[in-house]
Amino acid sequence: MYILILAAALILLFLLLIRPSSKKRREAQTFCRHPFAHRGLHSREIPENTLSAFRRAREESVGIELDVRLTKDKEPIVFHDETLLRAAGMNTRISDITYAELKTIPLFNTKETIPHLAEAIQEAGGTPLLIEIKAEFDCAEICEKTADLISGYPGEIAVESFSPLVLRWFAKNRPAVLRGQLSSRFKDPDAKAIPLWERILITSLITNIIAKPDFIAYDIRNKHQPAFLLCRKIFCTPCLYWTVTGGKKENCIFEN
Repeated sequence: MYILILAAALILLFLLLIRPSSKKRREAQTFCRHPFAHRGLHSREIPENTLSAFRRAREESVGIELDVRLTKDKEPIVFHDETLLRAAGMNTRISDITYAELKTIPLFNTKETIPHLAEAIQEAGGTPLLIEIKAEFDCAEICEKTADLISGYPGEIAVESFSPLVLRWFAKNRPAVLRGQLSSRFKDPDAKAIPLWERILITSLITNIIAKPDFIAYDIRNKHQPAFLLCRKIFCTPCLYWTVTGGKKENCIFEN
């Protein structure tokens, strides 16, 4: 009997820990129905996370997903990787180079360069916009700069992050902004750089107790993870799947 009581108590505790916010469920459900182009609609000629990729997504009436980082001089720019190695052949960290310097560096052997977040927002022009904030513990500055730039955006907009502290910042300081928790099983090789304890907490969605996300964006390859299924089935949490191939679909961040 005591074992059953203990098991029931642990299950209840786990459900309390992973319970997302339900305050903006209807708004989040509407937002998540959109298909989002992963880093814009890009191709060999149109690099990811560039104004051309965002323009093409807007012209084809699909939502835009993009990534935000801070430069050395603390400017919010749109770029996925920590370094310029993959995009420009330079093993230089984004955080070690100024925005002015970045604007002189062509991406993927094209004439395109890294845009400022303000430029990307203007190019999106009211298209549903999903902004992934690349930050971990020290996130207040990038959150505040992003929040200021997206204020007054004429279309649907949300922020997402792997860091629950980013979502916590928005919950406290910009509660009207939709928040999405990114998660995965972190099985890719580059995920080994993330501490094991952090991977376990985010995979299990225990960080929801801190983040209180309005929706969850989960790796499509891991869509049967117990915590994610519980959030969907018990709490009816709106969700997005990433990164989905094979064309645009509802509730998906898709790769063209």
